[in-house]
Formats: sequence, structure tokens, C-alpha cells
Amino acid sequence: MISNEIKRLRQSFGISQTELGKKMGVRQSTVAMWEIGKNSPGYDMLLRLAEFFGVSVSELAGEGSERCRIPVLGKVQAGIPRTAVEDIIGYEEISPDMENMGEFFALRIRGDSMEPRMREGDTVIVRRQSSVNNGDIAIVLVGNEEATCKKFYHHADGVSLVSINPKYTPMFFSKKDIEEKGMEILGKVFELRARF
Repeated sequence: MISNEIKRLRQSFGISQTELGKKMGVRQSTVAMWEIGKNSPGYDMLLRLAEFFGVSVSELAGEGSERCRIPVLGKVQAGIPRTAVEDIIGYEEISPDMENMGEFFALRIRGDSMEPRMREGDTVIVRRQSSVNNGDIAIVLVGNEEATCKKFYHHADGVSLVSINPKYTPMFFSKKDIEEKGMEILGKVFELRARF
């Protein structure tokens, strides 16, 4: 049912009925009526809600909305590289369509190097893959166990890891650096789930 999905998604985003109402331009009482099933949003509002929550209208309407859980692993530093510990600290849900695209995991952002696009506390959904294209946002292990979230660029003489926040200078690793320290791409950031 739409009412159950609106409530579930709102709670998964960690926002109140009042906050969701403000985002949608309606009162808290309207959101409350949606969630108890006494009123339903019109199609235009359904489109806005689906866009806000990052789901399809059919998923929001509860049609084929079975979702798959993926683990949120130890936090990834979006600033100074930090050890990535594969301890499960929670779960996120992805659609079966997304699950069919590969193996996914989630990581929590720390630091401000990816602001304003990604902020501390946001969660990124990552598809596990060992290579990425220039400009992709990737989770990269530098050295033995240090993980960082950065834009990834290949060069003839090495690799750059670039922050979105302009106050951070790009991190360049020559082929020799990579040989000596080691570097591994854990995956490509596929989706951002922001907290408000």
C-alpha cells in the first residue's frame, strides 16, 4: 500500500512527517493522512515523492516493491584515507533490478572532501568492481587497508584521486607509488543516500 511505503521510506530517510511535508509543500497533517491511509497523494505528488525517495512510482505504490538488503560496512573516509573495516554497522535496501546489476555494499561517508555533493553521515551505495572509468566516484584502498571515496582519474604515468571540495588538492600516485604502496579499487559509487 502507498501509505505503508511512504511511512517506511520516510523513516528510512530519518525525517519527520513535518520535514517531509515541507519538502513536498504540504502540511504535516497531510503526510499523516497519507501514512494512515485516510488520504492518498495525487499522481503529480506521487511523482515528486518517488523522485525525492529515489524509487519508481510503482514501487511507491507497493507494486513489486520487494527490496533487497545490503550491508553497510565500516565507515569510509572522504578526506584523509582511513582504514576500511568490513564490520556490518547497518543495512540499506536496493531494488531487485539493482541487485541484478552486480554485487553491492554500502559505506558511510566521513569528512568533508566530497562536499557539497556528499556530506558526513551520508551513505553511498557501491557496486563492487575492480576498475572504473575516468571521472567515476570510486572507493579505493590505498596501501594495505586504507579506503577513500574520490573521483578517479587514470593517467599515462599514474592515478589521481580528486575531491569535489576544492579546498583539497588532488592526490597523485605514480606507477612507482602504486607498486610500492599498493592500490585497489573496491567499487564504483552508484547511488547517494543523503540524510537531512
